[in-house]
Amino acid sequence: MPDEKTSQAVRFLTEIALNKRTTAVLTSNQAPDDGARFVQGADGRRIAYSEFGAMDGPPVIYCHGFPSSRREAMLLHANAVATGTRLIAPDRPGYGDSDHASERTMIGWSDDIALLADCLRLERFAMLGVSGGGPYALACAANMPGRISACSLVCPLGPIYHDELLNQMSWAARASLMMGRQPSWFGDILLGGPTTSMLQGWPNLVEGMRSIAAAPADRQVLAQGDNSAILNRTIADAMRNGAQGARRDLILYAHDWQIAFSDIQVSINIWHGQADGTAPVEHARWYAKHLPDATLVELPGEGHYSVPLLYGQQILMNLHQNQF
Repeated sequence: MPDEKTSQAVRFLTEIALNKRTTAVLTSNQAPDDGARFVQGADGRRIAYSEFGAMDGPPVIYCHGFPSSRREAMLLHANAVATGTRLIAPDRPGYGDSDHASERTMIGWSDDIALLADCLRLERFAMLGVSGGGPYALACAANMPGRISACSLVCPLGPIYHDELLNQMSWAARASLMMGRQPSWFGDILLGGPTTSMLQGWPNLVEGMRSIAAAPADRQVLAQGDNSAILNRTIADAMRNGAQGARRDLILYAHDWQIAFSDIQVSINIWHGQADGTAPVEHARWYAKHLPDATLVELPGEGHYSVPLLYGQQILMNLHQNQF
């Protein structure tokens, strides 16, 4: 049960969010440079990243969803500019322009983030994990608490290796995510050359699938500006090079993440729409119950895409407030 201080924080954040719902629409003439920059580890593997928002602002490292790429953070560029946020978005290994790492682990992502932060000379920074990037932000919070000043999860995927959380998802999501429990040859068939080539060449084919579980609020924001076009481009990025990053993620999501949730020392703010048809709000409630210092803001009527797109300014401002 949350204590009175936590309950007050939840009420305060929810009131702020509901009263300050904003629409920051990115159009093509406002798009930032999303070209890849690189850092390289001792093993020679390269990590690609892009920066959005205000280059001289407080740093926030963005963990993209699944399947996606660093360009997903472009959806928050206008909000990052408005809040003075330096938004740094890396591609996970095997996605976009980052080199593949066939044996990577979820907790090992914190080593890549530490390398990126060292190269950018960031001593401390905030983490923002969206959807399938939520677990990766938590992995960093668990493994490098001394460097993370604040952490927010937006519509996060829960630990679906617990069947009760997996079973709360739609049949389509369950079928997709459970590919990670199948033999490798099964993934080769479903995510083999023809499929990835088709989705890379025509990523707009995913729009129909995206709308299956979309709440009305999601359909409304996806029809605005370049939002759908940006998401389509991230699909093309994810399918590049045989979808190696996505295939590894499927395996990692479906098995124990090796994250000790009860030991995480960083304060975690969670923002989740009650009408989310992709990652059910029950996943956020599970985190709120199992993380020692978590604040959950549930937003009535909001879906999987409307929360980051309509509440991005509030989410980023809240990260800033918790950084100091």
